[in-house]
Amino acid sequence: MSLYIPKGQLTFVDWWPLINPSEMAFILITYPICVLKIGPIITEGRSAFQTKGILIFYNSFKVINSSTLGYKFLLYILENGLFPSKCEHNNLKLYIIASLYWKYMVTKVLDLFDTVFFIIRKKYDHVTFLHMYHHVFMVVIAWLCLKYDPSDHWAFMASINCIIHGIISTHYGITSLGPGYEKYIWWKKYLTLVQSIQFVLVIAHLIVQVFISACPLHSSTYWIGLANFILFMLHFTDFYNKIKRAHCNKEFMKFFCYKQLH
Repeated sequence: MSLYIPKGQLTFVDWWPLINPSEMAFILITYPICVLKIGPIITEGRSAFQTKGILIFYNSFKVINSSTLGYKFLLYILENGLFPSKCEHNNLKLYIIASLYWKYMVTKVLDLFDTVFFIIRKKYDHVTFLHMYHHVFMVVIAWLCLKYDPSDHWAFMASINCIIHGIISTHYGITSLGPGYEKYIWWKKYLTLVQSIQFVLVIAHLIVQVFISACPLHSSTYWIGLANFILFMLHFTDFYNKIKRAHCNKEFMKFFCYKQLH
């Protein structure tokens, strides 16, 4: 079965893997079914799967991939500017930015396996609505921008997001080595704050470029992107504040108990 949607801006992109809407629809439908239904059924009554070796390889690959892709996006920005200065590009420039966006989209599809690993390790509390919505949205927005708005507009977002995900994958990779390596990730308490800062920077970039760019974003992708990034920022900020309050309460109880015992 094939889904019909309007053709994209770049004809050559339509022939690339995962650009077919039927392929993308299959991934987005299969993802929640696997993690919410099939996964829990398979793991029910069993011990959590031992995935240490796989997670080390998986996260190491993600660190290398995110760092490399983020670096390439930064090089593109340094060469072409932080904000789009013109609407027309030659074929070579269009191919370069489209290929970068395609790699970014594939990276977002790969990120869906984060949830799969949570399920087979029985980390069900990690699979929140925010977690799944964030992963699905990033795949969808990357696909839409590649197909209908393959321009400079999202290069900054992609570059900073790759850098942040490289840091997060480093955290998960070290964690997967075992409890003995916890001392090397003392900085994990700042991850949620760093993610919130990421959204602030992306939102600011989206808003500013509307006023100063010679070729502003398409209105539909602008409002969809802006609304969702604000939503993510609010959720991550709320999550950070809850962690901070829990930490303060924990420290208070330590102090209170110490006073009671001494």
